[in-house]
Amino acid sequence: MALLRQNFFNNNRVVLSIWVLITLIFVVDSWATHRFNNYLIFENTFRNLLKEQSLYAAYPNFHNDTNHYGPVFSILIAPFAMLHNWIGLLFWNLFNCIVLFKAIQTLPLSTEKKVIIGYIAIPCLIESMLNQQFNATAGALMILSYTQINKKQGFWSAMCIVLGTFVKLYGVVGLVFFFFSKQKTKFIGWLVFWSIVFFLLPMLFASPQFVARSYIDWKNSLIEKNLSNIMGAAGDISIMGFFRKLLHIRQLSNLLFIAIGSLLFLLPFRFIHLYKNKKFQLMILSSVLLFPVLFSTGAEDCTYIISIAAVGLWYVFEQNRSAKNVLLPVLLFITCNFPLLLFPVFAKSHPLSLSVLSLPYFLVWLRVLYLATQVGHETIEENEAEMVTA
Repeated sequence: MALLRQNFFNNNRVVLSIWVLITLIFVVDSWATHRFNNYLIFENTFRNLLKEQSLYAAYPNFHNDTNHYGPVFSILIAPFAMLHNWIGLLFWNLFNCIVLFKAIQTLPLSTEKKVIIGYIAIPCLIESMLNQQFNATAGALMILSYTQINKKQGFWSAMCIVLGTFVKLYGVVGLVFFFFSKQKTKFIGWLVFWSIVFFLLPMLFASPQFVARSYIDWKNSLIEKNLSNIMGAAGDISIMGFFRKLLHIRQLSNLLFIAIGSLLFLLPFRFIHLYKNKKFQLMILSSVLLFPVLFSTGAEDCTYIISIAAVGLWYVFEQNRSAKNVLLPVLLFITCNFPLLLFPVFAKSHPLSLSVLSLPYFLVWLRVLYLATQVGHETIEENEAEMVTA
C-alpha cells in the first residue's frame, strides 16, 4: 500500500492534475468574486491595438492600473480576448498553467526530479493563478530558451528568447544560452529573424506609425513603473526592495545592486570548459530564472512563479542536506505570503514583511552560483577516480 501510494504521488500526471485543479479553483473564485482586473488589463490591449488607442494609458471604465507589456503581447492575448471574459479567463489561466508544466517536462532530468519541481512550484502557482498573470508563461519561455537551444539550429530557442523579451524584457537574459549553442552563427541569424517578426507582427492589425509609437510608450511606461515601485509603500518585492526597506533608504541606487548582481551572474561563465556539462547548464538556467526577478523593481509575489523552477533545479542537485532541509521549507513558507493573506492591513503598512519574500530566493541564487562553480571540481574528482580505477 505504501509503495502504491508512493508511485501515485511520483506520477507526473498526478502533478499535472493538481496544477489544473488549482487553476480551476481560482478561476471559479474569480468568477464568484467578479475579480477580473488583471485579465481585463491584458485583453483590453488587443481592443486598443485594433482601435489604435494607447496600449499604456489608464482606462478606469474598464479596469484599474495600466498595461506594462510590450506591443506584441496584444497579439498573444488576442485568441482569449475574442471570447467572453468568463471563458477567456478560464482558457488564459489554463494556458499559462499548462505551458509552464510542459516546459518543465522538456528539462533533461529524470521523471522523479520533474515531479519534485512540480510540487515545489505549487505555492507560486497559486499566487500566479490567483492574479491571472502571464508570469508562468514568461518562466516557460525562459526554460524553453535553454531546452530548445539546439533544436533546428536554435530556431525555437531564439523564438522563445525574443518573444519573452518583446513581452516582458526578462527573457533577454536567455541570450546567455548562446554559449551553449552548437550552431552559433545560425542562432544569431534566428535571433535577428524573430526580432523582425515580433516587431512587425502588431502591424498586421494597426498602422506602422502607431506600433512604432507604442514601443516608445512602452519604454516610458516601464520608466514610470520603476520609479513608482521604488517610491511606493508596498511595491518592489525584489532583493533591492528588501534592502531599501530594511535600511529605510528609498533612494538606494538600483545601479549598485544590478552592477554587483551582474558581476556575480557572470562569474560562472569563466569556466568555458564546462559549457557542455549538463549540470553546469542547468545551474546557469536556474540562475537565469532567478536573476531578472531578484533584480527587478517590478517584482511582485506572483512574479516568483518565474523563479520557482529554479528553486526546484537547485533542490534536486543540492548535495548539502542541511541547506535543503532548512532553506526550502523557509522559502516555501515565506512564498505563501501569510502576512498579506492573514493580516493584510499590517502587511501593507509594514512593507518589509512583504519584501522579505525575496531573501530566501536570493540565498538560493547565491547557492546556485556556488554549485555552478563547483561543477568543475566535481568533474576533476570524477576523472581522477576513473583514472585510479583504471
